[in-house]
Amino acid sequence: MTTLDTLPPAFDRHADALVIAESGACNPSGVAATLHHACRQVIGEGRRQADDPAVRLIALQLAFLTNVGRVLDPADYTNLIETCRARAAERGHTIPA
Repeated sequence: MTTLDTLPPAFDRHADALVIAESGACNPSGVAATLHHACRQVIGEGRRQADDPAVRLIALQLAFLTNVGRVLDPADYTNLIETCRARAAERGHTIPA
């Protein structure tokens, strides 16, 4: 299990979540990295990630940046699944349906 001492120095998920949300962060990889650190911090505290306000706020920004709202459209969701399944198969991976 990951411990808090492996996080970036002075990492504060709540402050970072506010900066991401209030500034309208636009770099998905940066937001995803911060989400990863926030999740690790919550795990290190022995808490549930899905219940943490900072994790949820960071995830919301990442969802916005990656148009996750469109996944509510069944055709778009099916297309994403089929595309990922095809690309994985091209690389020799078989993912059960």
